[in-house]
Amino acid sequence: MARFTIHVPGDAPNREAGLERAVFVRDGWSWGAFLFGPFWLMAHRHWLTGFFALIALALVLAGIAALPVAAGAKAAVWLLVGWLFGIEGSSLRRLALRRAGYEEAGVVVGEAGETLEQRAFASLGAGGAASSARVGVPSVLGLFPRAGK
Repeated sequence: MARFTIHVPGDAPNREAGLERAVFVRDGWSWGAFLFGPFWLMAHRHWLTGFFALIALALVLAGIAALPVAAGAKAAVWLLVGWLFGIEGSSLRRLALRRAGYEEAGVVVGEAGETLEQRAFASLGAGGAASSARVGVPSVLGLFPRAGK
């Protein structure tokens, strides 16, 4: 099962309006980010982050092209940059959403689809605090309770 973070706009007039514009970001590996890098970010409407990632990618590729190294080393660098985007793509999306004024409202675990959204919205709209909503996350063993509780 996949883990998704739920992001709602911080400037919403009320909770229901914020949940209507909620964004679900899947945590973990992203094939789209691995294959397309900065263009994947731009496809998700993160223009500034994608633009800076494109500039960084161009600088890395220009730097490796200027060095007298074998073609295999250049391919390895290209693969490593793609691997970095694949691993950190969802973190870059969360960073771009935070910069755009969205706040993380909770975490939900399950398969992507309408059932996941209904379960998340039912839990978040139940009147609990937005920052403490944890939907479908199993208990963690080995953690000590806070003092005084």
